[in-house]
Amino acid sequence: MIQKNYLKTIEFLNQSFARVRDANRVFVSSVREGVLSDHQISKKTQPPAWLLFARETLRNPRAMGTGWSSTPQLARTIASFVPLTESGLVVELGGGTGIVTEALLQHGIPPERLVSIEQAATLADYIRQRCPQIRVLKGDALHLCDLLGNDSQRVSTIVSGLPFRSIPPVIGHEIIKQIDKVLPKNGLMIQFTYDLSGRRIFLPHHFKRVAHKFVWKNIPPARVDVYQSDK
Repeated sequence: MIQKNYLKTIEFLNQSFARVRDANRVFVSSVREGVLSDHQISKKTQPPAWLLFARETLRNPRAMGTGWSSTPQLARTIASFVPLTESGLVVELGGGTGIVTEALLQHGIPPERLVSIEQAATLADYIRQRCPQIRVLKGDALHLCDLLGNDSQRVSTIVSGLPFRSIPPVIGHEIIKQIDKVLPKNGLMIQFTYDLSGRRIFLPHHFKRVAHKFVWKNIPPARVDVYQSDK
């Protein structure tokens, strides 16, 4: 099964990059030839979510970790682990195209409890348009405490889409330190990965894995791990 899914993933990647290349060529050619008016450029040719995500992947592949956005199935699985009984903030790291953000809202997280942090300006703007009722911060998770300011003391759950297995370990360790600072005792960190082996990311010893779930319908298949801080 793993080999079959791997081949599907490779095929999907090739198709995605081809779509990005062709879409860019059509868009640039149309603008150069003056075929599109300003209104058409802003409305009809606004890049779709998959194209924005793929562009950012081509620009900075290690920071993105993947060439495609999460599927609705994966987004719903991630959201299902977030408690609705808490009153603290739910902070999403690496909001991407906002598909998980939207799933969190549909799960029942009040907009005023949800904060999405995204490093790429184009994706941060896209999330603002997709979920205008929440707070979106354009910034790096390396500076999580500074980005949240006084709200860093109000966090109860971290939802992470950061590719810890592809970013440099020294950066990953520093991000984890930031997460450790804002999460209170019994706070949750929900992390998804395409590594199905169950190997832990470099979390402090007081983070205990309390749940996990595989999402086989995602491309590629993903694993969602839930860690609880016991400090």
